[in-house]
Amino acid sequence: MFTDPFEILSAFEKAATVALYLTVALAVIGAVIGILLKKFRPETYRTFPKSATAFAAGYAIGLIVLLMVLKLSEDGISDMKTFIPIVVILAVMLAMVVAALAVAVIKPSASPLVAKISVAVVGVGILALFIGTMFDYSGAGVERTVGDEVQLYVYTALIIAAIVLIAVFCGKKTKPLDSKGIVYAALCIAMSFVLSYIRFLQLPQGGSITLASLLPLMVFSYMYGIRKGVMAGVIYGFLQFIQAPWFTHPVQFLLDYPIAFGAIGVAGMFKDMKLFEKYPVVQILLGGIAGVILRYFAHVVSGIFVFGSGDPENYGAVAWSFLYNSFAFGDMAIALAAGCALFASKNFLRMLNSAAAGRRNLPSDNEASSADTTVSASEEEVKN
Repeated sequence: MFTDPFEILSAFEKAATVALYLTVALAVIGAVIGILLKKFRPETYRTFPKSATAFAAGYAIGLIVLLMVLKLSEDGISDMKTFIPIVVILAVMLAMVVAALAVAVIKPSASPLVAKISVAVVGVGILALFIGTMFDYSGAGVERTVGDEVQLYVYTALIIAAIVLIAVFCGKKTKPLDSKGIVYAALCIAMSFVLSYIRFLQLPQGGSITLASLLPLMVFSYMYGIRKGVMAGVIYGFLQFIQAPWFTHPVQFLLDYPIAFGAIGVAGMFKDMKLFEKYPVVQILLGGIAGVILRYFAHVVSGIFVFGSGDPENYGAVAWSFLYNSFAFGDMAIALAAGCALFASKNFLRMLNSAAAGRRNLPSDNEASSADTTVSASEEEVKN
């Protein structure tokens, strides 16, 4: 007897499936409307990007809240001491994003200050959570000594410090994101999120190998710099948490989501440092490797100290965590293979350079030569 596979899905799985196809359909419809308006109603098109951005933001927030509520009601929350602080931080982040969008529309000149305040507020909240769990958290049934707890926080702090130091000392100072940059960030994050649903391997304790889901984040980092790339990765990490909101320890939440995926934002570091400028493929390859190493260690620390997971018959917690989390290299390998193919294309690089023009110095040699030729021709016309 034929059974409809859709019937056996949970409410969350049904909603997520419908949401995926609905989001793709809305994106296509929006792109078509934008193209038609630009061609036939250019005066109306001027307000279309802002309206589309506002609609996308409202739609995304509503969808995220719906899926999160369904997932949490499905799984149940037994430890509110763990759950409530995370929800508070997410709520604060959402409020800061809404405030930043409002200021960008009402008083754009104040956007940099609001952005700094938002980062500071969220940072203080995360730091408070980080410190609070050091003194009052028994974990998820895993026996840990005081020395184990200290190591957990030290290693977590070291990974955060490594990402911050790379962003500060290797990242190039660029202009704040304008509306175009925000749109590119949203598109790249959305593309990564959609691709994360296409999985070649799903591991039982979390983690998967996907269809190059990290590549859009790497491309954004290459276009706009690793500082903005890390921020996009952190946002994507929160989306990954909402996709599967399961955690046993607040620090595990930080390690496996915002920290691990924020590390992918360092993929553009060799572009920022102007190393291997003639070899974009090498830049994205080395940057991706640096990002996945940081992500890997974030997952490993989480596995060792939070889950205490191990295969008693063959491995201890340390060896098992190193082995289990090696899926991160498989996931990145697919992304890097696709990325190398893209960055080997001159047409793709030309498009990338054009998209980021005016925000980062990304002109290709051919474009620079073309620009020089145009200037020379203009000077010659003036002389004549």
